Amino acid sequence: MKLTWTLNGQTAAEAQIRSDFARVAAAPKGLAASGYASLSSCCMADPAIDALAASDVVLFAASIAGALPNWNRYPACVQAALFDMAFNLGVAGLQKFHKLLAACDAGDWATAANESHRTGIGEGRNQETASLFRQALIKET
Repeated sequence: MKLTWTLNGQTAAEAQIRSDFARVAAAPKGLAASGYASLSSCCMADPAIDALAASDVVLFAASIAGALPNWNRYPACVQAALFDMAFNLGVAGLQKFHKLLAACDAGDWATAANESHRTGIGEGRNQETASLFRQALIKET
């Protein structure tokens, strides 16, 4: 997808885009987004940003579906939990959760919830992910 940059409501010139990119690229890494804002005059309109994000979500979900043969059989809440985990761990990292994935294939959502714990993220996020698996239990009853 081609990025659409604007400057003062008009399509930005290639030279301006390159200049802004060079300033941002030369800045220290790891700043909050606000730390880079003053380095660029170009911006993207909200609809373009939304389209880019939606495209990324579709592509990422397709990569998960390619790695997990039963992906399309899982309830939406389970797909959301696995998407979150894959986004955090990478698809290859998610594939290391053998017991979790076996539980998903078996429709054993309680075990999937118990096996979804990750290290290195907040406990609240782990609990939210586990609750997505438990939602599949509620929907089955």
